[in-house]
Amino acid sequence: MRAERLRILLAVADADFAAETRRTLAEFADVTRVERGEQALELLLCEDWNILITELQLPGVGGLELVHTCRCRNHEPVALVVCEEGSLDEAVEAMRAGASDFITRPIAPQQLLAKVADAAEIDRENARRRAPAERVLAIGAHPDDVEIGCGGSLLRHRDAGEAITILTMTAGEAGGDRGVRAAEARLAASLLSARLRVLAFDDTEISQTRATVEAIAAAVEEVRPTTVYTHSAHDVHQDHRRVHFATLVAARAVPLLFGYLSPSATVDFRPNRFVSIDDVLERKLALIEPYQSQTQIRDYLQPGLLRATARYWGRYGPSDYAEPLEVIRESDLGPARDEQPARASSQARSDGHAVGRGR
Repeated sequence: MRAERLRILLAVADADFAAETRRTLAEFADVTRVERGEQALELLLCEDWNILITELQLPGVGGLELVHTCRCRNHEPVALVVCEEGSLDEAVEAMRAGASDFITRPIAPQQLLAKVADAAEIDRENARRRAPAERVLAIGAHPDDVEIGCGGSLLRHRDAGEAITILTMTAGEAGGDRGVRAAEARLAASLLSARLRVLAFDDTEISQTRATVEAIAAAVEEVRPTTVYTHSAHDVHQDHRRVHFATLVAARAVPLLFGYLSPSATVDFRPNRFVSIDDVLERKLALIEPYQSQTQIRDYLQPGLLRATARYWGRYGPSDYAEPLEVIRESDLGPARDEQPARASSQARSDGHAVGRGR
């Protein structure tokens, strides 16, 4: 077993099986149990796990969908499915969906330990193979800020195999129900295969204080990003400006720091990097679709306007459509950068951006 404790997500409705599993694994694993599939899906999207143990027949989202979600994550948990003796057809179906192994119920403690030990070894090997040299942290004050401002850039990072984390400072309750908006943000993050953190700062009242800096610094410490995207300082929304300045402090050791455009930006927004999004424009628009509670009331979320905005900024580079960025910091030095940066990311930065001056 690995020296550090495993993080295991146990998605089972059977309370007796859950209790026995927890007792068996308590010595070397932190086991979080949920009873419904949608609870497990939310945790899979928002946190990193080493192993998922799931029943196939769960209330809400089924076990097969959870297994598929595991396969789509940057940090891919090893999936073990629970089935009854004599139901091997279900186990075979789960293995085809991407599960690593199956557990027949009832199972002796030593057999369960062996199954989990094998899964832990697979997880270690997966971690060695997938460890990306480039890690991206995108910070927004509200749900949909990041997707509007740099969704196309994040898709390019994702296509290059880079790990993406989205940090959203509020649930956007000033613009709608916080639960609905947080759920929309989770769906959008899943389309990016990104990790999502939604914090509980008050919408429209984010303060430019130590608490804001420390919250962002905690994310920087956890993710160790090589690239950070945040709001531009040139913005009439107070939450956007305060997140910008807090990020400057919290991410001061990150070598690449960019400010993105939001609908509330002022004419002082002056981009000097233009990311071509010709090949990901439609996918960027798809990232906005989950925000149904906002698309009905916010004109700036309409696909036509988003497309027109990208077309306008494409005039400053060699592409038809672009996202504009303010380069806040661009350095080859910094403790956050790995010794061998990913070739794909370096190539994206050299080929995918045209430098110019906006208005």
